[in-house]
Parts: sequence; C-alpha cells; structure tokens
Amino acid sequence: MWKRLRRVLLILSAAAVIAAAGAVSATPARAYGKANWQAALTGTFTFPTTGFGFGFWGWCDFAGGVTSGDDADCELSEYMHMPKGTGWTCELSVDATAWDQSVGDFFPFPTFHITGSLVVHPASLTASEKEACVNFFTNSGGSTTFTDIDTFIPAAPGHYDFGDVVTLFGAVGEFNFTVKQIPSR
Repeated sequence: MWKRLRRVLLILSAAAVIAAAGAVSATPARAYGKANWQAALTGTFTFPTTGFGFGFWGWCDFAGGVTSGDDADCELSEYMHMPKGTGWTCELSVDATAWDQSVGDFFPFPTFHITGSLVVHPASLTASEKEACVNFFTNSGGSTTFTDIDTFIPAAPGHYDFGDVVTLFGAVGEFNFTVKQIPSR
C-alpha cells in the first residue's frame, strides 16, 4: 500500500512541476516593460601601423513612449588597444530613467538622448580604466550617473552605416546602427 501511495504522490508531484513550468514558460518576460524602440550598435576603429584601436558593440531598448519615455536599457562592450599591448576591455550596463529624441552636436538629425546611471564591469579595472570606459560612452568625467547623454543612435528606423566618418579620422573600420521601431499592439 505504501508503495502504491508513494507512486501516486510521485506522479502527482511530477505533474504539478510540469504544469507549473508550462505556466511560467507561457508568461512573457516583462522585466523592463514593452520596448518602443530597439537598436544595435557597432563601431571598430583601427589606426594602421600605430598599435592603436578602439571599438564598441551592444544594444539598447527604449520604452515608455514613442518620442520620449521613462525607461531605457543598454548593454555595451568597449575596448581600447594601445601600443605595447596596453589597453582595456569593459562592459557597461546602462539603466536610463528618461530618454527623448533630440538633435545633438554631432549629427544634424534627432538621436536618442538618455538620463540615468550605469554599472561598469569587470570590477578588476583600474580607476583610470573605469573612468575611460565610462567617458567613452558618456563623456561625463567618469561619473556613473548622467543627464542628457547623446547615444548617437539615430531616432528613426533603419540601418545606418557611417563608415565614412571612420575614414575621416584616418582609421580603418566600421560604424553602424540598426534601429527598429516596435509597433503598438
């Protein structure tokens, strides 16, 4: 009798676990809210024969509105290579509490501007490497909180190739954005 009861309880427990897993997997993740915009970005810049190069790649999403909002999230990786093998590699986790589409100083068309804070990884970076990593994205003096930072991400759907900008400075590489507007449902 105990064997039979144990088997029934085991089967019922397994069924409950499977049902719970199905319910969880059927529920969409809503950690950051529904994004209105998504962007991918990449840039690589190498200066031949100098040993110097830098670059970035990552993604951002913007939520809470169509032309401005109250939530944005970005994950970025950056690197700086310098002569004699010096340099750094870092990641930024950006949590923006406000964003809008504004014309900045670099491009003559609207780009996404954000306000918020960020966390730098890895923790093993020196203070000057951490400051350089933050400044590469925000140009805010190394502060991990910032206001109205121009991301340079165009505020219109499409694929943008700014390869000509790279060669203006004597570099070889690429500079791209892909921007997608998510339709309202």
